Amino acid sequence: MPYQAILSFIVLVHVFVADIHLRPESKKEAERFISWLSKALQDADAIYILGDLFDYWYSGIEGHFQGVLEALRSPKIHLLPGNRDFLLNNSNLKGIDIIHAEETFITLKGSRLMLAHGHTLTEADTGFKLLHRYGWPVLRHLDRLLPLTLKERCACSLVKSSAVIRPSSSQIRAGIEKEKGVDTLICGHLHRYITEPGLIVLPAFYDSRAWLEWDETGPRLCPH
Repeated sequence: MPYQAILSFIVLVHVFVADIHLRPESKKEAERFISWLSKALQDADAIYILGDLFDYWYSGIEGHFQGVLEALRSPKIHLLPGNRDFLLNNSNLKGIDIIHAEETFITLKGSRLMLAHGHTLTEADTGFKLLHRYGWPVLRHLDRLLPLTLKERCACSLVKSSAVIRPSSSQIRAGIEKEKGVDTLICGHLHRYITEPGLIVLPAFYDSRAWLEWDETGPRLCPH
């Protein structure tokens, strides 16, 4: 059989998942995620974690997630930080592919996709937009300076306030994929599943145990 014909039978599978929200005090959550990731790696050609893998993150918390960090060390896995774990960009985690951008682009089966966590795409989140613009640069700087105890307190405070800063009714406007110049935009952040022409919002893995697979037949939501 010609080499080109053999290639036509190869099925490429891309996996997208978001909002796992692993907490340092819950070993069971970490074990469950590692188990899922291990199985996903068997069939996937690429896995994109689209933000908020951790419920909160700061430099120095690595010791609580050694098993998770080891499981992430694969060339197939690409980690895009979200609004809860944006400080991953401050950490030197060798062997883990952290995407140092809030939006990234790939081409899959001839379709141009934009991948994001989603916190920069919503409307009406005035409080968060101010925090993102003015507070995040300060928090990145403090993350390099503060002792661990203070960083933990700051992280817990931000988690508690996130529901107030981000309304549960947050939306991503229709047609945003055209503004970004892509065929489809895939993100998380809203913690609910939305599928519209040009837009796929992933449900939160931490409570739905669901993820998106994209192969030669197109995208489909997969349950745990």
